Amino acid sequence: MPISHGDQLFRLIESLTKAEKRNFRLYAKKIQGEGDVKFLQLFDLLEKQKEFDEEAVLKKLQGNKTQFSNIKRHLYQHILTSLRLMEIYKSEEIQVREWIDYASILYGRGLYIHSLKLLSKSKALAEKINHDILLLEIVEFEKRIESRHITRSSTERMEGLTAEAERHSLTSQNNAILSNLKLILQREFINIGHVKNEEGRQKLDVYMAKIKVEETDPQLSFFEKVYLYQVYFWYYYLLLDYDKCKEYALKWVAEYDREPKMIDMDVDIYMIGLHHLLSTTFFLRDYPLFSSTLEQLERFRKESYRQFNSNSRIMSFLFVHQGRFNQYFLSGDFQEGVVKVIPNTLNRLAKFENKLDPHKVLVMYFKIAWMYMGAGKQDQAIDYLNRILNHSERALREDIQAYASLLFIMAHFDLKNYDLLEYLITNTSRFINRMRDPSQLQKVSIRFFRQLVTTPPADYPKRMLKFREQLAALKTDPYEKRSFVFLDVESWVESKIQQKTLQQVVKERFVRRMELAVGED
Repeated sequence: MPISHGDQLFRLIESLTKAEKRNFRLYAKKIQGEGDVKFLQLFDLLEKQKEFDEEAVLKKLQGNKTQFSNIKRHLYQHILTSLRLMEIYKSEEIQVREWIDYASILYGRGLYIHSLKLLSKSKALAEKINHDILLLEIVEFEKRIESRHITRSSTERMEGLTAEAERHSLTSQNNAILSNLKLILQREFINIGHVKNEEGRQKLDVYMAKIKVEETDPQLSFFEKVYLYQVYFWYYYLLLDYDKCKEYALKWVAEYDREPKMIDMDVDIYMIGLHHLLSTTFFLRDYPLFSSTLEQLERFRKESYRQFNSNSRIMSFLFVHQGRFNQYFLSGDFQEGVVKVIPNTLNRLAKFENKLDPHKVLVMYFKIAWMYMGAGKQDQAIDYLNRILNHSERALREDIQAYASLLFIMAHFDLKNYDLLEYLITNTSRFINRMRDPSQLQKVSIRFFRQLVTTPPADYPKRMLKFREQLAALKTDPYEKRSFVFLDVESWVESKIQQKTLQQVVKERFVRRMELAVGED
């Protein structure tokens, strides 16, 4: 076992549930020999520590460092073995792999027929869970046995195996192409963000030309369909075509809803589909579908939480809480959101603090700040914006820093901290000018604030009206859609023009939008 670092071992033990720790101790007592006492002693010592302290552990074990490394490696391996034994009863994929291993052992002992029977059993389960790669492995194993030994199989079976191998090989190839495309499109978004011109679109179209399957093909396997929907989702997301994003996110989720067994196989990808559906319906301001999707995710999380592993619990927290924030942003009930969402979110952030990457934390801080802004609590908003602006890894998300800086200016303007504005505007302007690819909304907004700071207060209304016209023109740009979602400067300006609170403006828009939706029905 290559892993012997104490901190990695400590983190593994820290991740275990009470049931997993109890199961490990039972397993260890069954397998430990006379010389294996120390690895269980090490487990007990590390399990009691709050923070990893290798020197303290080494002192209590009374051994040398070379022996200690061996014990750590030994313990790490046994913990993984114990977890695997537990997962066999939960994971059908692990069960299939185990049966393939058993079939290999039987084959090695010359028990060809026994091996084929077990492979047949493993194939049935692999088909049930739509595991194309394992199916190909099983069929290739069956072919190997049939080609080397007289098994009394019929010609039809031989031909059937050949056809199966060809089908599973093609399916696996398609899955590889589609999953690769999905990763490429995700990487494009991380590296360059949304497409901003026709050249960017043409680059994406070159990638999409690699797709070898038709969506309407009734022979597509489960994962061919799911991967295809994911590819199209990311393609249209990069193009900011949220209507198409919604269409493919719906298909993605529906595919899993039709086969609930597949949700059990990978709850994370199901929740990611729901999250993407929530995001696109939020961007489209489709409140009815957004609300029903959030209810579906909340219900699924509640019913399945005990079966979630650590990653799934963290993911469910992020998706559900972001959804809750966005629901209040749509309805305009900011004051209610401050009371009902922020305290629970902060508790969860503290719980998962060591397991969340900075990007996700910063996004959550931005949402908290906007909730406070909408509720008229600018001082609290500034507290969380400061956490973003002073974050040591803020360069990882320069777009968030830019939006946070603009929101920071808006909050100080609301508080009439005019003496600070010129300094803040100058710093933010320099930052936006240094950005790799700032949005037009960011450029136009900082230009507006730079002009506003030199405008007499009596002329603020005129300046606001002119800025509103600029925003209206900019909003027609298809490449600026997401900017307006991230920073709702439009509602903030409207609140100044109408001399209403931000909450009133957003709520009134929501009511009008819902009335129009009812009228269309």
